[in-house]
Amino acid sequence: MTKRFLVLGIGAAQADLLARLSGEFETHALSNTTAGPGRTHARHFAQVDITDRGSVLRYARDHAVDQIYSVGSDVAMPTVGYVAEQLHLPRLASEEVAVTCNNKGLLRHHLQGLPGSLEFEVLEHANQATDVPLPAMLKPVDSQGQRGVCSVSAYAQIPAAFAAAVGFSRSGRVIVEQKVEGREISVNAFFAEGEMVFFLPSDRESWAQFDGGIIRRHILPASLSDGAEQAVRELVLQTAAQLGVQEGPLYFQIKMNGDFPYLIEVAPRLDGCHLWRLILASTGVDLLDGCIKRLQGRTVTMPATLSVRPAYLEFFCQPPGESFALVDAHPDAVHVEFYYAPGEYVRSTNGLMEKCGYQIVMGEL
Repeated sequence: MTKRFLVLGIGAAQADLLARLSGEFETHALSNTTAGPGRTHARHFAQVDITDRGSVLRYARDHAVDQIYSVGSDVAMPTVGYVAEQLHLPRLASEEVAVTCNNKGLLRHHLQGLPGSLEFEVLEHANQATDVPLPAMLKPVDSQGQRGVCSVSAYAQIPAAFAAAVGFSRSGRVIVEQKVEGREISVNAFFAEGEMVFFLPSDRESWAQFDGGIIRRHILPASLSDGAEQAVRELVLQTAAQLGVQEGPLYFQIKMNGDFPYLIEVAPRLDGCHLWRLILASTGVDLLDGCIKRLQGRTVTMPATLSVRPAYLEFFCQPPGESFALVDAHPDAVHVEFYYAPGEYVRSTNGLMEKCGYQIVMGEL
């Protein structure tokens, strides 16, 4: 009998998962919106608020789903954990871990004292005093990505920054964090039965003219010294242990100050940038397949020694509100995908520079 697999979200990241599941599973998808590339890969679709745990639970129970999961969505993961636990379905990340990682204040409190943690304070109103040293980053406490993120260099700037950020916060709170100067990296890690079986840093290139690390490219291999890579590995292991992660993917955004890593974000899921596809092209390791296998209780085999071929993932980006203009892909691109058709309206997500598609290119940048 074909198993029923429920995916939360139909965006570009979830489309990867739905496309992979099609044929092997009876695919169901729920989303707040009816628009998204993943919908075409779902056999069954319903418009449901995926943060409404009760509604998602009712759908999963009514349709007797066997598995529930998502990729690339912070807001989906607490619901995934809750529904899986209520229905005794297989899960990778617990609801508790997902809720903690989905709230920057909870996460900072939980990891306080670990190497690489930042000074921070959660603000509930614009004129609340803070002792966090400047410059600092001000962010919605519970919003995904770069929405509402900005830097402040004077305490007098905080009220205006708070007003800009709080509209993106579901709880009406904002976090101010120590700002770290240095280059950005991402890390994809994977755990099975409590052991980290995969670890791969990648360089992360953002649009320099915007605050908050709006992504432009991911590059493999990462340009880290041996000492820096070991420090990053230790940060990943300590964070996973503190969170209690035993299974599945962990995705990190990290700032390097010299060879010392500072944790910016961590999420118990695959990223929303299709890095699994870049990693597959560069190393032959399929992390998306690993997630599906572990949900089914199957063994995931990882290479003892990882061979990383030079490759990069580059986003095609435009400001929101423009009509999408098709661009030529790199001649050495091994995968090209566009989120819009020519002339379609570019929707606002971060409000500054939006992903409109991407390419994966083998070789050095």
